[in-house]
Amino acid sequence: MRKINIKAVKDGMVLAEPLVNAHGGLLLKQGTLLTEAFATRLARQGISSLCVEGEPEPEEESVSVVQVAEIQKIPLEKLFEGKIVNNSMQIIYEALIRFRDSNG
Repeated sequence: MRKINIKAVKDGMVLAEPLVNAHGGLLLKQGTLLTEAFATRLARQGISSLCVEGEPEPEEESVSVVQVAEIQKIPLEKLFEGKIVNNSMQIIYEALIRFRDSNG
């Protein structure tokens, strides 16, 4: 079993454990055959990762480490550019800017 980002789902992958929503409601049963289109719909509902059958591929771990390193280099202003669509996002953005500025 391996945990993957919802964006990494490929057609034919098999769900390794039940997928539940934030309230504990069952979204998908273990053993469900996944598709990229269905993963896109799950992502829109706030699902960011899930567990699929199989062993992690060697490059999966190194890619995630590289992604984290790259994200840390992106200025917050660039990361949030065009994504502040409501008051909640504005509050999060301002809090992150204050945290960054106060911690150097």
